[in-house]
Amino acid sequence: MNIFIPDEIRKIIEGLEIAEIKEGHCSGDLVYKISDKYILKISSNEKRLSREKKINDFLLGKLPVSRSIAYVLENENAYYLKSLVKGDNLLNKKYLDNPRLLADILAKAINLIHSVDITNCYFKNEESEGEVFVYGDMCLPNVLAIDNKVSGIIDTESCGIGDAWIDYAWCIWSYEYNLRTNKYTSILLERLGIEFDEEKYKKYINL
Repeated sequence: MNIFIPDEIRKIIEGLEIAEIKEGHCSGDLVYKISDKYILKISSNEKRLSREKKINDFLLGKLPVSRSIAYVLENENAYYLKSLVKGDNLLNKKYLDNPRLLADILAKAINLIHSVDITNCYFKNEESEGEVFVYGDMCLPNVLAIDNKVSGIIDTESCGIGDAWIDYAWCIWSYEYNLRTNKYTSILLERLGIEFDEEKYKKYINL
């Protein structure tokens, strides 16, 4: 594959199969799966990629996130090599075909995220204000599961202290969008243990 990779990273992944991932992310970054061991992100937005690395480092041991392997600035890009978090994302047909199971997993993922201790956390979610650790972009592709249990949280650059409703709003939106119906939303709200807040929903979804 004809891509520039810094020597520091190339030495780590030498001999491993490299495959580009084109689906499930919209950041504009180049994303590569390195065998079943690593993910390599290449971005011209050093600030955002650096933030993801720092948040992953903070969350390691608190949530199922990637472990940072190497971070290099070279060739006008940032290169972030991290461990591969295993699991199927929630766009998998087996979850979309079972809205109740999907709601269960989403609720468990949000509860895990919101339970992160914010002591010594200096990350702020840039889109909201609050006193809970939030994901900030709670959409189905960003949650991984194995055996119907949360196995990974990926693309963490929006995480930080903020308003829990930013996660509820995006979770509801993504749930309805990917199921192509709102007839199961009451199940999701029940699993989340919340009532629908139209004002907060519109605020964060920008409707």
